Amino acid sequence: MLVNKYTIISSLLGIFLFLANPVFASQSDSITLKRPKVALVLSGGGAKGFSHIGVLKVLEEEGIPVDIIVGTSIGSLVGGIYAMGYSSDEIYRIAKAQKWDALLKDEVPRAYLSRHDQMIRQRYLLSLDVGLDKKVGLPQALKKGQNVMNLFCGLAGNVPVDMDFSKLPIPFACVAADLETGQEVVMKDGFLPTAMFSSMAIPTLFQSPQRNQRTLIDGGVVNNFPIDVAKEMGADIIIGVDLQRDPPKKNELNSMDIVVNQLVAFMSKEKYAQNTRMCDILIRPDVTKYSMLAFTGEALDSLTLRGREAADKYREEFRRIKAKYHLEQNVSSRQFIMPEKWHIGQISFRGNYTLDEEFLKGMMGLTLPGNYSYQEIKNAIDRIYGLGGFERIYFDLTGDESKTLNLDVIPQKVRSQNFGFKANTTDAAALMFNVSKKSYGNRFTLLSGNAEFSANPGLSLIAESSNRNFMTLGAEIKGKFQHINVFEDGHKAFNIDFFYTSAAAYLYQSFLSKCNAGVGIREEFFKGDIFSKNDYQVLSPDKSTFWVTNPYVWFSLDNLDNYYFPTKGTNLYTEFSLNTDLHTLEKMTPTLLIRMNNTIPVSNKVALQTAFYSRMLFNKDYPLAKITMVGGESYSQYFNHHLPFIGLPPVMLADRYAYIGSLGARYHLSENRYVSVLLNELLQTDDAIRNLNFRSVFGGGVKYSIKTAVGPLDIGVGLSDLYQRPTFSANLGFWF
Repeated sequence: MLVNKYTIISSLLGIFLFLANPVFASQSDSITLKRPKVALVLSGGGAKGFSHIGVLKVLEEEGIPVDIIVGTSIGSLVGGIYAMGYSSDEIYRIAKAQKWDALLKDEVPRAYLSRHDQMIRQRYLLSLDVGLDKKVGLPQALKKGQNVMNLFCGLAGNVPVDMDFSKLPIPFACVAADLETGQEVVMKDGFLPTAMFSSMAIPTLFQSPQRNQRTLIDGGVVNNFPIDVAKEMGADIIIGVDLQRDPPKKNELNSMDIVVNQLVAFMSKEKYAQNTRMCDILIRPDVTKYSMLAFTGEALDSLTLRGREAADKYREEFRRIKAKYHLEQNVSSRQFIMPEKWHIGQISFRGNYTLDEEFLKGMMGLTLPGNYSYQEIKNAIDRIYGLGGFERIYFDLTGDESKTLNLDVIPQKVRSQNFGFKANTTDAAALMFNVSKKSYGNRFTLLSGNAEFSANPGLSLIAESSNRNFMTLGAEIKGKFQHINVFEDGHKAFNIDFFYTSAAAYLYQSFLSKCNAGVGIREEFFKGDIFSKNDYQVLSPDKSTFWVTNPYVWFSLDNLDNYYFPTKGTNLYTEFSLNTDLHTLEKMTPTLLIRMNNTIPVSNKVALQTAFYSRMLFNKDYPLAKITMVGGESYSQYFNHHLPFIGLPPVMLADRYAYIGSLGARYHLSENRYVSVLLNELLQTDDAIRNLNFRSVFGGGVKYSIKTAVGPLDIGVGLSDLYQRPTFSANLGFWF
């Protein structure tokens, strides 16, 4: 019995001494202790965050597991997508597939815009909001984030709307700031897309979203490198990717994004220093020469490579940690990855909107039940958003096999005031002002007024009413003073100055998303230097007054992807009218107008451009105020009976039957620069039925264009066989 007792004691003592050996203890710890949690913390920095993708790629290659991921701003975007289970290669492909210029704007494709909203986009540079209190002010931010938010909704379409972010394949948190209190807000649950968007809502760039009754902005203003959040979530080893750099020198503070970035750095400076000290591996990619707004394909490739190169320097450290703690790469669940298509069974709407739900469903154009991709859902939302009057519309999906597509519809609660300008060789300088109000619950769904301040000032008022289940009923009143230089046979003949006003009532219907057809009646009044004919049939100016009545029908098709620099599509407008003087109603002149422009892509750089313009006056009794005019660029047009022609100055007077065909090519020199070559021919006659002897004019020219922040800059030179001197034209700003 004693032997057994001593034997047991001796054995226990030996085991204790053996375990106390330092060498064994070290080996035992690495095997028996709980594996440490590895956290990845991604800082904010706008487009410079593309470098995060390169770091993720190296971590995957080295087999380093990421147990926690925390981010701010762009770090929350990349981190949130990675936390859902997307790989670094998938994130890169997602970023590469984006058209960043369109994504970062609230614009929807032109095909989905109403006629009025197409005009607003094409003419106006700046919009100011008029609140319900009638006060005018600058908008809270340049963009509402309509397209960005819906991209997040698509990527997170399989993530529950009330998700606990710790239950994602990689537990996740992101940081925002409360705009009202300035407090740091750490988001760990709820609707993942609004969390990511709130964290990256850069002040003045993106409008602050509402989340849990709080107005949130970019978390970079309070905690741009949230190492402390990762610590609180239980991180043992922290790998941080820091995009912040030393403060720029005085001469480098020369752009808005650099100034904003500097202000953000100042506000979170103290916390940034503390967090940096808690980081175990600190990776700092070289992001010099790139701004926070450099969202381009070139920047994506370069910054991803720089992130990879920065992480390459730590490969040995990664391998040491991996060996020490026997780390094995996690296998992420793929349950939250966006599928090719979802099966949609029904659609549901949320929000304080006034439009009929059946009308909204009809506008979306989705046949239910059916299988739809993210892009198809986004296109359906764009059709509603394109109606105007909305601040933001975004979606989520609920249900298992058969999904319910839920749309959050946030109506616009303000009127808009819009400002535009242009300066060209025809009108000199001009300013344009517009105020518009849309309200689908009122008698008038649209009220809009336009005022032009220039050498040729003008005013127009529009009112439209539509219940969206029938044709739109509208009325328009215009007034304008106009000065025109008239050329004949290649020489300046005379000037005319007159006052023009019109009143019109019309009905129209939109269909197939891209087409409109309508009918109306217009009464026009001309007073001043109006054309007259002497016995020799030579036109000259004459002080007179004209009343012109014209009922008309029209059809339009517009599927251009961009009004000024289209890469594809057609813009067609055709109108048939009956022109007559009120005093001689029995003398009606049937008139047909056709305008058509086509852009056909040939390659990534080259687009073929064709056009056809025609105006036909079918008898000789037409009001002379409605004679066909030709000449100049498209931005030089005075009326719809004025047809552009490169190589002729505006304005030359055409015969009763005028046909212009043009063929050209536009070459995309660089991101914002284009050069175009165009040839056109004018065929005209006063009797196309009995006399086919057309007079012909050939012309053409070269145009250099730049896409600028204030509108297109065009500089052109033309030449024709009728006007044998070169014509020069230039324009800066949107056309109106």
